[in-house]
Amino acid sequence: MAATRNLFFAFAPDPPLRHRLALESARLHAQWGGRRTQDAKLHMTLVFLGALPSPLPEDIVAAARAAADTIAMPSFEVVVDRADRFGRRIGWLGCSRVPDALRQLHDALAQACREREVPMKQEDRYVPHVTALRDPPRPEPHAIEALPWRVTHFELMASAEGAYETLGRWPLA
Repeated sequence: MAATRNLFFAFAPDPPLRHRLALESARLHAQWGGRRTQDAKLHMTLVFLGALPSPLPEDIVAAARAAADTIAMPSFEVVVDRADRFGRRIGWLGCSRVPDALRQLHDALAQACREREVPMKQEDRYVPHVTALRDPPRPEPHAIEALPWRVTHFELMASAEGAYETLGRWPLA
């Protein structure tokens, strides 16, 4: 089977927030079980482009960067205050309320990608989340202590061993 890499736009937490997310992920792991996401890989997905062949096709990476170049939006705050799940496969940390600015950024970036024919995973609805666990056997969604997150930029990331590779970074002014 050919090697693949996931390509996606995301928010990377600063070190203090990453530490707090890691603590919450560890607490969730103690309650739910499963396999924890490595602390270095904690991020909030913005737009998932898909699993692509490795090495990544340069034309797709260039088109994704061009799509991101069109985004001009102010920074905003997200509050991570919920532990939830996607079926029995993924346990995540996310928002009980998605800020309008986050939804607008997601929609604008997804549209810019479509206009540049960047492949994207089709989604039924956007659920901003930080994947904390894989295959948790005892998932019980619940509120968590609020973790405010000031979003000042977004990144184009690719999966890699140990940590994600950042392929571009765009500020939100």
